[in-house]
Amino acid sequence: MLDLDRIRSGLSEYLETRVAHLKVLASGWETTVFEFSLSERSTRFPSIPAARPMVLRFYQGAFADAKGQREHYTMTRLAEAGYCVPRPYLFELAHDALGAPFLVMERVAGGPLFAARSFPQAFKTFSLGFFAFVRAQARLHRLDPGPSGLAGIPRACAAAGGSISAPLLDRVLAVIGERVENGPLPGLRPALASLLARAARFRDAPSSVVHMDYHPQNVMVSGVRVTGVIDWVNTDIGDRHLDAAMTAAILSSSAMEHPRWMRDNAVGNMLRATFTSLYIPLYHAMAPVDFERFRYCQAVASLLRLSMLGMMRTRGPETVGFRPEALCEVTPAVVRLLSRYASRKSGAAVGLEMSASPA
Repeated sequence: MLDLDRIRSGLSEYLETRVAHLKVLASGWETTVFEFSLSERSTRFPSIPAARPMVLRFYQGAFADAKGQREHYTMTRLAEAGYCVPRPYLFELAHDALGAPFLVMERVAGGPLFAARSFPQAFKTFSLGFFAFVRAQARLHRLDPGPSGLAGIPRACAAAGGSISAPLLDRVLAVIGERVENGPLPGLRPALASLLARAARFRDAPSSVVHMDYHPQNVMVSGVRVTGVIDWVNTDIGDRHLDAAMTAAILSSSAMEHPRWMRDNAVGNMLRATFTSLYIPLYHAMAPVDFERFRYCQAVASLLRLSMLGMMRTRGPETVGFRPEALCEVTPAVVRLLSRYASRKSGAAVGLEMSASPA
């Protein structure tokens, strides 16, 4: 269990002011996020406002230091460029204060575009905010990485020993290949071979800032407005088609046990198909795509995600940067939907053994 009193005390000591309240805001695959406010302005960090909700985000696991540094750098540069991110106030890399690296940032208004609430409420929120969700991603892809300083983002995607200067597509394929061998994940080899054989046609592309985990639970909305895009730990520079393809893959394959209407059933499948059929034409209208390239990138993105789930099953969530508890999210329904999707997009048989447990 989390010791809220210890975290509150440690944060008060670090900021050199009293933390008025602290509560769990959300808990995900990587970490738990807290909301807090200060009784009065911090003498050490006077830019942090008092009596206003703030967010405390920890970075945990084997890749915590790199993830925290990447996210802080990215959010700082995006905020300077006027993009819709929560304002970051400070990042602490040392583990001394709270036991892990952490980020303090603004608590933006609203909530996630998708949240597991009642169907009418979830549908209303999603319907109102979906256009802005797509528009915010297209706007991200239009940012010029050079003048904004975003070209200096530490690259998230790289296989062990691989070159971070290689095109994003090559780095993604190398990561998939590494996971296929290390898992091992033999059911992904035919699709990977097919993608490697065609990679040269799609390697060269203009560079954009890519989120690589852009989905409705990482975009905060209030009515028809996006108030902040969060979770930038996978940010990279590369072909925007890969980012849009990852969003399409997630929209098409995200099944949940709760709520029931997002399971792998008739209603859930209809909703996923609807979300995707809305997303692709909307994105294309805002940022025209090369559909041959996009379809190829859909196969790449789905195989990257499937290889991540495979590593979680065979080697443990920690090997891909997640907490042990994240394993319960790798359900047969999620794997089944994503495997079908990857097979359709790649044109090759795709299979992931679900009986395996972490070694």
